[in-house]
Amino acid sequence: MPFVVELYFDPSTEASIRDAWKAIDEAGISNSMPKGGYRPHVSLGVCDHLETDSLAQELSIFAASVAPFRLSFPNIGVFSTSEGVVFLGVTVTEALLSVHAAFHEIFKKYAREQREYYTVGQWTPHCTLAFGLSETQIVEAVTLCRRIVLPTSTEVREIGVVEVSPTSCQTLFSCSLKTTDKIERNDELRPEYDETLLKNGIRGNTRNNKIINKEGIYHENA
Repeated sequence: MPFVVELYFDPSTEASIRDAWKAIDEAGISNSMPKGGYRPHVSLGVCDHLETDSLAQELSIFAASVAPFRLSFPNIGVFSTSEGVVFLGVTVTEALLSVHAAFHEIFKKYAREQREYYTVGQWTPHCTLAFGLSETQIVEAVTLCRRIVLPTSTEVREIGVVEVSPTSCQTLFSCSLKTTDKIERNDELRPEYDETLLKNGIRGNTRNNKIINKEGIYHENA
């Protein structure tokens, strides 16, 4: 079963996305996300084999070096692949790409048989709303999700690792990002994670897609 490393959001965003999942379920389109036990997330990396204990140690150090940062969701998207995925698109920023690249310097040491879609240079960051959809269900899900008010944004606060099967998701561990008493620049990693990290790992202590743009937070009674 594959392993996935995920970014998690602030509670209000989690609640809004869960409301969207619930609406898709109650409309009879798909219960893929709530039934599977997922948390709303953006996946950083996916692999078939993972040294989980070793990754957990380095990932906790890495998380402590990254200040919480904001993500923007500007659109609803559909991957033109057989998986039948409808998602919230994520605006790509230098801060997000820096976190992704730095994470993969760690991930590649413990992950085998990585999924290419999530590697550096191939990644399309997104938050899944439903998967395993037929062509008809994709149209229905997109129509329903047009009620989500976009653009919207969230704060990334946690990083975690899950193991997934075709029907469920089990959290192995998670850790909070760096806690601070004041707002910090989100486009900078701690000094321990300078350019050396992008080349050599930690030092110190430490798809093709169709985009459907739509204006319009989700209202459950809509």
